[in-house]
Amino acid sequence: MAKMTSTLCLLALLATAASADDTAASIALLVNDANAEAVSARVGPALASKDNVTRAAAARVALVRGLTSVLTQIREALTAESDPDAAREEVRALVILGDASDIDRARSATRKLPAAIDDVISSAVSRRPDAFEIYATALRAQGFVPTASFFTQALWRRPATAVAAGSRLLGMHDSAGWSALLTSLRESQLAMQPGVMGASLNMPVEEIRVASVWYLIRSYLPDPSMIDENVRSALSAPREEASMREAFGRELLRRMLGAERKDDPRWLDWLQSAEADPLLGNDESLFQYFTEKEFLVRKNHCGTVSYDCRMPEHRPTRTIPSTAVAEPAYFLPGVLPPGVAGAVVAETRCNGPWLATADATSDISGRVQAIELKRIEIDSACEKAVTTLMRLSLATPSSIQAPLATGNILLVHGRKQPPCLDEAPLSASTASTIHQIGGKVTAPRVKHRQEPQFPESARRAMGPATNVIVILRCIISHDGCVRAVQLIKQSPFPELNAAALFAIGQWAFEPGRLAGEPVDVEFNLTVNFRTSG
Repeated sequence: MAKMTSTLCLLALLATAASADDTAASIALLVNDANAEAVSARVGPALASKDNVTRAAAARVALVRGLTSVLTQIREALTAESDPDAAREEVRALVILGDASDIDRARSATRKLPAAIDDVISSAVSRRPDAFEIYATALRAQGFVPTASFFTQALWRRPATAVAAGSRLLGMHDSAGWSALLTSLRESQLAMQPGVMGASLNMPVEEIRVASVWYLIRSYLPDPSMIDENVRSALSAPREEASMREAFGRELLRRMLGAERKDDPRWLDWLQSAEADPLLGNDESLFQYFTEKEFLVRKNHCGTVSYDCRMPEHRPTRTIPSTAVAEPAYFLPGVLPPGVAGAVVAETRCNGPWLATADATSDISGRVQAIELKRIEIDSACEKAVTTLMRLSLATPSSIQAPLATGNILLVHGRKQPPCLDEAPLSASTASTIHQIGGKVTAPRVKHRQEPQFPESARRAMGPATNVIVILRCIISHDGCVRAVQLIKQSPFPELNAAALFAIGQWAFEPGRLAGEPVDVEFNLTVNFRTSG
């Protein structure tokens, strides 16, 4: 018995000694270690480190490695936590790895933190297998308003569960949840089951009916004949509409299904209102169902720009067609606790550029299970850094149907540039959500532009007076750098695609803003390669 006690004391001393020597970088690099017990032995003590970045790194490693053995230490760390960003990581780990009671524990322990912590908790819940049940029984009563991304994550690879979720939302008269679910389905190119859809059109809650009507319009504009008979019957049922949003939406659906177009003074007035703007947008295919008067009043309301005398910037040249590139199911690496990515890059002595592609596999919670890196131009130090950053990331699916395994992940980074992966501070008024430009979200502005090199081999192959474009979709971070790049259209010349990627990785921006605060935005850039002659 004395011998066993001595052994346990020795192990405790060794763990304490190891934690004293551990840094944020050394803990983060443990994500690559295959021995889960050895990782737990160092992550547990690191959760009590005096350094907040080390605590955050330990919580992230525990989360992505699924180390339930350190849940007790995570609970203790969160209870004692004084740093908001470390608390955010401890909350994520606790909510995703723990049981349902840990969600209440996370809420209780973070009452004094900025209100954005509630979004962190709900986002973490969306990564649990029981996410919808927790929303329906707890989060909704606590005032949480779900977004489309909540349901996209919660239903990832489980689209059949959307029917039960939709039925339950209707039963609860949950208009916010129903609207978010429909948006997630539409963005995922999925349709709600016709019986549930039909029932929603005659619900007593106006917001539910409005969400359903405009979901049907947006989803079936390309081919209205695909609208199910059950839905058509529900649409034809007589009712006294409660708002112009619903009345005009139902009228558009009737026209899409073949009804005659007739002017109505009420609709003409409504089409000139601000209420119509977010519903109608600028989808030209929608206007084919307008009457001439409706189109003219809407056109006058929005204002027009004359293109009658518009001239191209350059004299037209022969254009070599570009080809579309399949989108990855998710981006990697993702945002990490502030300071962790920089610590990893410094520890691995990664100073060179990154240009590589990768395949990855995730579980439904977004934890990366496997990575295969394919070098284009990246040294061994940066390969280790990038692989570590990817394994530390949480994958966020682009749609409910997105596969768990994906290719076409582009890894692009300029030489000696900062990692650009720090999550926005919890104290910021806007979270690290990727925003679309428009409305209250302003576009980023270029501060530093790096012109791409034009390889002579491509110039010769293109011939004189010729141009070809490369279109890139970028995420411009809240601190103004290029966080991720995706090829939307590529040229037939690989060296030009590489040149465009290298150049964009070195651009710097004044970030996009929402209500004056810098935010992460999605931004498309076109690089035009043109030969003279």
